[in-house]
Amino acid sequence: MSTCVKPSAVVCPPRDCPPPPPKPPCLVKPVMRGLHWAQTKRILSQAILLSILSGASVYFFIGLPRRQKYREFYAKGEFEDWADEMARKGLFQSVPIPPQK
Repeated sequence: MSTCVKPSAVVCPPRDCPPPPPKPPCLVKPVMRGLHWAQTKRILSQAILLSILSGASVYFFIGLPRRQKYREFYAKGEFEDWADEMARKGLFQSVPIPPQK
């Protein structure tokens, strides 16, 4: 078998040079080793991240405004006035209805 001459401007005839290497495949082969574990790690990390974001958004957009509303309600609450009004209307069973003037 003859050796291939060094590349030059002249192309070798096919009988003197070895065949060219095969072309690389169009698609890369998928990684099969550890595929299930890699997918499981990715899905678990996405689930944990999503649950943290969901919890934080519920806390900041629902919990804190609700706390503030309760705080304002009990700060300005006129409970004695409301109780007197309900007693006048007869909503309390244990309180006798005061006579109307």
